[in-house]
Amino acid sequence: MPTPWETLVAHALIGTDRQTPQIPTGEGQLEALLSQVPTEAESLLLHAAGIVASYQQAGQGAFSQEGPLPTCCPEETLFPCSDRTHQHLQTILNGEYKDALCELLDLIAQAHQYIPFETLPALLDQGRGQTSLRSHIQAVIGERGRWLAQHNPVWAYAAGQTLPYTQAGEIDQEAVENLWKTSNYALRVDLLKTFRSLKPQAAREMLSTTWKQEKAKDRATFLAILKTHLSLEDELFLEAALHDRAQDVRTGARDLLAHLPQSQYCQRMAAQIQTYVQFENNTLSITLPQDDGSWKHERSYSQSSQLGRRGSLLMQIVAAVPLKVWPEDVDGLIQTAQTHQQGAALLQGWTIAAQRQANPAWIQRMMGYWLSNLAEQQTDDSIDFLIKRLPAEQIEPLFLQCLAESSSPAEKAQKCIRLAQWGAFLSPHFSQVWWETLKPGLSPLLAHTSIASQTRLQFATLRSLFDTGSLNLHPIIADDVITYLNHLNSEAFSTYQQNSLMLWRSTFEFRKAIWSEF
Repeated sequence: MPTPWETLVAHALIGTDRQTPQIPTGEGQLEALLSQVPTEAESLLLHAAGIVASYQQAGQGAFSQEGPLPTCCPEETLFPCSDRTHQHLQTILNGEYKDALCELLDLIAQAHQYIPFETLPALLDQGRGQTSLRSHIQAVIGERGRWLAQHNPVWAYAAGQTLPYTQAGEIDQEAVENLWKTSNYALRVDLLKTFRSLKPQAAREMLSTTWKQEKAKDRATFLAILKTHLSLEDELFLEAALHDRAQDVRTGARDLLAHLPQSQYCQRMAAQIQTYVQFENNTLSITLPQDDGSWKHERSYSQSSQLGRRGSLLMQIVAAVPLKVWPEDVDGLIQTAQTHQQGAALLQGWTIAAQRQANPAWIQRMMGYWLSNLAEQQTDDSIDFLIKRLPAEQIEPLFLQCLAESSSPAEKAQKCIRLAQWGAFLSPHFSQVWWETLKPGLSPLLAHTSIASQTRLQFATLRSLFDTGSLNLHPIIADDVITYLNHLNSEAFSTYQQNSLMLWRSTFEFRKAIWSEF
């Protein structure tokens, strides 16, 4: 039921000439005052608004709870973060260094700490519109944060869906299924995630009971949750989803099946690839599949701008083929594909397949290929696709080799810009080598910023470099970078450039201060 103020606002938006306002209902003295307002439409609206506004400012009676009181918040199991860390968090929530929020929350979580209670509302609000922050937020809000989220629907994402248990300590599956059918969308997503993590097959079966009644976008979301504990037992359900009327659902089903090399879908792709790709005597022959619309259920129609439509279809087939189908000489395959006009479809398909099938040998070789051809790539999607699949100690040597192969200062700068974005995945040693590689080439770049014809281009390169580096590289290099920036001749730069240099310096200083607390 709308409040008196909401009723008046609705009438004001419509306009008194289009709809005669009604006197809002009230209680006690508010009702008595509202009964005395003039009957003329404009006067009624304005007088009533004045009365209700004064009533709200004067205060209201205490809320009376009907029924049992909420349960108390459980005791915290984490440690409180330090006062300095709290200050850093407040600085970010006030709008400064916003890109450092995930890093700070992850450091707090790794230290098994929670944030102060007074900061919970502001942080929980951050997750309302930024879903990418939610997992980071959930890790640091502690018991009090989850308790608060249970009592505010807009924070429901952080409440943490707990499953009902029987007195015997077993998951009450009947109660879970009842919650599944009666809860709102956000709670159902959390419920399915939790249930899938504990009882994978029962969760899939629960989803199947309401599958046909779900909206298309909800089906796609629920389907993606099945990636947790994905197994061949999910194959029949996913095969049926290949024929879903919604393309997003079909694409999701294809992706999940492609993670299962033993699935019938992957076997069909393995049979088809022999029609299009042949390796004989170190010779590669490629025939692009026809785009005749016959692959609606087996392949998606997303198109790579570099590969074209038919090349994209070939890439999608290759990405679903079990890697054991290909000859064992992976390095030879990559080298041969590089020399073929249509080889890019194979290289991109192998990259996706290596990630999907979590094959360490293929991941390392494909990573090595993309890093060795970094200058020719327009995007970094392939590296981004692979990097999270291997431990840093296996990937870092490839990154260090890439830096060592740089020749000119300009090439070093470009490589440093591209590689800096993955600094957070690698060790402090990589950040140190990155800085030592870059520093000799910085002086020529900075010297050219005073030449009018080259200023914009050169400084754009520098800005990209430091924007990326100041947020992703380990703050172990902060002192060296800050010292270098402090020794620059500020008079050689425009006001805008000076402000950028100050921002880079302050970002390094802020992140260094954050890390000093852990």
